[in-house]
Amino acid sequence: MRRKIAIGTIVYKAKQDTFNRLIMASEAGFDVYIYDNSPDNLNALEFSHKHPEIKYFTVGKNVGLGYGLSSICSQAKADNIESLLFFDQDTVFSIETLEFIELFYFSRYETMSNYSSMFFNAKNKLGNKARDDGLLDIDLTINSGSLYFLSNLQVIGWHDVSYFVDGVDYKYCLDSKKAGFKIGECSYTPGFDHVSEQEDKVYRLFNKDYHLRAYPWFRIVDTTKSSFRLVGTSIKHKEWKLCNSILRMLFIYLACQSVVRVVNLKRDSSK
Repeated sequence: MRRKIAIGTIVYKAKQDTFNRLIMASEAGFDVYIYDNSPDNLNALEFSHKHPEIKYFTVGKNVGLGYGLSSICSQAKADNIESLLFFDQDTVFSIETLEFIELFYFSRYETMSNYSSMFFNAKNKLGNKARDDGLLDIDLTINSGSLYFLSNLQVIGWHDVSYFVDGVDYKYCLDSKKAGFKIGECSYTPGFDHVSEQEDKVYRLFNKDYHLRAYPWFRIVDTTKSSFRLVGTSIKHKEWKLCNSILRMLFIYLACQSVVRVVNLKRDSSK
């Protein structure tokens, strides 16, 4: 039975656990789309040869997240698929996760024409702002765990390919708002794990554990540049709330990178 939503991911030197999840989704009837940003690493290519039912795309080099997302979403739309659920390669999910998202979406299908995507996670943060149907309207989201409604995403113009990695998600949020669409969040998704396969380490700060990592300097510079591009675009379109949110997230990101480096330096010096 062909499902109503597809699964998409972008891989870069992916490990077997990623491919196992894609096989699981495909065997459950979901169309699966892979964009390979590391074609010099043959893992994904060999996997696609063994599983021709899974749709594989590459242009022979790393073209970034924005290009990859636009490619698999537009291809799914051309294949008459209404919605595509995107996961990073290191996001853990189960069949229970996929079926919960599918049911959540179709039980609210009539209201989704006003949305460009729904973001699913397991933060369990319903709070007082969530509606009775468990959906919370949000301003900013990330790509992994997002169910994109492809007709509305096409109206937006897909994802911005001028952003390589950092800023792709927030630029999409800005474009969605400019086009008059909402973004929803469901924060009680079962079987969803965005932590265990990450390269983060646990840092205990102020009696609380945080999963953090020290990104390389070029990544920090790229994040900062992308954030200021987004701030400029937000100001241009008078999206003051989004502008404030992006600046706040950049401040938190830079603060975390500073703290991680200080803690790592202290740990190394004490050895």
